[in-house]
Amino acid sequence: MTKKDKKTISNTVASLFLLVSLFLYWIVFKSTNFYILLSLIIAAPVIERIIYSILPDKKSKKSSSGKKKGKNKKLNNISPNRLREDKYIICSGLEELSWREFERLCFLYFKAKGYKPKETKEGADGGVDLIIYNKHHEAEAIQIKHYIGSGNQITVSQIRELHSAKRNQGCVLSRFITTSGYTKDALRQADDYQMLCYELNWVKNNIVKWQNEKKGKAL
Repeated sequence: MTKKDKKTISNTVASLFLLVSLFLYWIVFKSTNFYILLSLIIAAPVIERIIYSILPDKKSKKSSSGKKKGKNKKLNNISPNRLREDKYIICSGLEELSWREFERLCFLYFKAKGYKPKETKEGADGGVDLIIYNKHHEAEAIQIKHYIGSGNQITVSQIRELHSAKRNQGCVLSRFITTSGYTKDALRQADDYQMLCYELNWVKNNIVKWQNEKKGKAL
């Protein structure tokens, strides 16, 4: 709300207050008390200032909106194909990573946890970004989507894509990792396929936690 709008509204309310008060003073109660009349006249500008002060200020909203836009602009400036050295990836927040860097971060995480990860060739993965081998030497296909801050969710078609790609890669199990979430239909389909689905909270509680531990040891 602009200052002009606030002033108009507060003046209108104060004027209505004064008119109603004078009507009651003269017509209804037929009062002639000078002090009551003086009090009503003094109260009008006071009410006007109170109304003006409690009305929302457009300037504060603009400031908040500007900060939000600035943050989104920062995210959009990251090249999706950027791939820095591992030491920089480990020390970066999720919002500072490109999709390729987040895939690399997942690779480093699983390697540190004792798996034997293998990165697939770019463009030829068929929906599989990473293959890991668990303690039983079973191959697990992993698809990774870095959607943080985008509002995008994993859909049924992406779950089915990974399920088909898993078999093409000769993998027994599959996992999906995203920095966003899943639609209800996608989760139901993943459950049918016995596919593990990890969303943003899992990433923060596991991968980001591991990042912080690594950074702590490096200091």
